[in-house]
Amino acid sequence: FILQGANIASKLRQAQILLKNRKTDMPTFRQMIDVAATCSLYMAVGPALMVLNKEILDSVGFRYPFLVSWLGLAFAAATAHALKHAGYIELKHREKVNFGFWIQRCLPVGICHAATLCFGNAQYLYTGMAMIQFLKSFTPIVTAAISYCILGKSETAAQYTALVIICIGTSMAASGDMNLTATGMILAIGSSMTEAIRLVMTDLLLSGYKMDVLESTYYLAPAGAACLLVTSMVLEGPALIGSGDLSKLARHPITFTLAASLGLGVQLLTTSVIKATSATSLKVLSQVRNAIPVLYGALIYHEILAPLSIAGYLLSVMSFGWYTYLKTRSTGQEPRSPGGGGGGSISGGSAGGGGGEEMR
Repeated sequence: FILQGANIASKLRQAQILLKNRKTDMPTFRQMIDVAATCSLYMAVGPALMVLNKEILDSVGFRYPFLVSWLGLAFAAATAHALKHAGYIELKHREKVNFGFWIQRCLPVGICHAATLCFGNAQYLYTGMAMIQFLKSFTPIVTAAISYCILGKSETAAQYTALVIICIGTSMAASGDMNLTATGMILAIGSSMTEAIRLVMTDLLLSGYKMDVLESTYYLAPAGAACLLVTSMVLEGPALIGSGDLSKLARHPITFTLAASLGLGVQLLTTSVIKATSATSLKVLSQVRNAIPVLYGALIYHEILAPLSIAGYLLSVMSFGWYTYLKTRSTGQEPRSPGGGGGGSISGGSAGGGGGEEMR
């Protein structure tokens, strides 16, 4: 009887400790408000950047996607260096990231990042906003293929099935738009290819160097910005100077500054969402967020959404959700964030690009 009573008392104490810990772990009302505000901003800033980039290229008539991309990365690089000199960024890997390391490892990743932004922004000149979102669902397939070729990483049978269904859905979405041009399709493929290569090169070259988003921006943004500036001057410089379009930067300073700052905002909010929730939650929010530009394109730009395109896009989204679930089960942990942002990777997010981290 005494032993039984002691056993019951012990269980009661354990229950009290468990209840106390559970109360402690429960988020406060202020924390829930902060999480809701962070997620809401994340849902708003990304589509706002996409819409603003399209407005710059179409309405403002500044049809220079390389230079628009450069403005975003240059602003991110300048901000990161200013914060570093002000003492707000701690370079934890300063001893390792010397000039040789930067040339061999950071520069290739930065160049791929720059190429992704160029292809993404150039799509707005040839493709509607809705179709751009539809075609982005093809990126996971390209990433899986390049990961297998370069890193030797293979998928399970179920994961391959999910990727095949994503491919079918993307094909349905593309075939439903009779206005899709060959140039728009090539740019979409280029965007997916360069983004996939960037992610794989991050794993290959920068594995083990865990940095927050500002530190990674400090090292990578200058590389991408330098590459974009040279490319823009060669390919867009003569037309930019000859047409007098350079003056549009002075005539629309708020528009260009806002577009550049939103690119950095996408990176910071990506990190904040992962810290406040999880990488899986970020992927779910990204898929919901991707529908906003689709609706915006249909309502504001009067883009025609064919039923076949909508069905294909929904099929791709559901298959991507299944693929993410399978990856989570196979690794037994949260999947890494798209583009590595917030999860500590040096890769960072998209600064001033065509939409930041979507289906990746």
